[in-house]
Amino acid sequence: MIDIVIVSYGKDEICRKTTEECIRSLIKSEANQEEKFNIIVVESQEGVDWNTFAPNIKTYPAPLPYGYHKFLNFGRKQGNAGWVALCNNDLIFTSEWFDKILKAHGKEPSCISFSPICPMTQTQYGINPHTGLYKGHRIRMEISGWCLVHKREIYDKIGDLDERFYHWFCDNDYAMTLQSKGLEHILVSDCIVIHHEKNIGKTTERVVDSDEEMKRLTSGSQPIFNEKWKNYLT
Repeated sequence: MIDIVIVSYGKDEICRKTTEECIRSLIKSEANQEEKFNIIVVESQEGVDWNTFAPNIKTYPAPLPYGYHKFLNFGRKQGNAGWVALCNNDLIFTSEWFDKILKAHGKEPSCISFSPICPMTQTQYGINPHTGLYKGHRIRMEISGWCLVHKREIYDKIGDLDERFYHWFCDNDYAMTLQSKGLEHILVSDCIVIHHEKNIGKTTERVVDSDEEMKRLTSGSQPIFNEKWKNYLT
């Protein structure tokens, strides 16, 4: 079984529709999904409940104020499955995506961190679907945002996600953490989860009230990242 953590903010109809499309694609992606998936939605909007979509979905009020790593840490601690997926709400899951992760793990059992491919992104860098497994830690290439799939045991090695990273640089910090611990990561090009380019940043734009807050959520984490990893970046 896998705990699938989805971070959502159903502030308005458009934001709620984004999460709904994500969840609907997820529950259609595997024939036996109720036995395989434990879907955990960390929801920031009071009164929004996703439990009615399927028996294996549980909505948890987000531990506000917002922090992406904080929400992901909270969400994965609500489950105890051997696998964990950390997910945006603007993803579309395709058929048997998790089975393909399991097959990749069967081929590379020492690796415990994986990403699906997003053809709309990786093909720009010369990585095409159904072309094998790719080891590496490059953002938007081997580490495909935002769907990180790993064995729960990884947290015994890396600890909690660093909650100083609240929006941008979360995936960068994950990548650097794996590298610093000597942990491999694999892009599984048979496993397709679509992160629509047209949606990237759109939810953020709808929920941020000021330019100052937008700057804090985006470039605001760069000094923290640079200081934390300065010995690896030089």
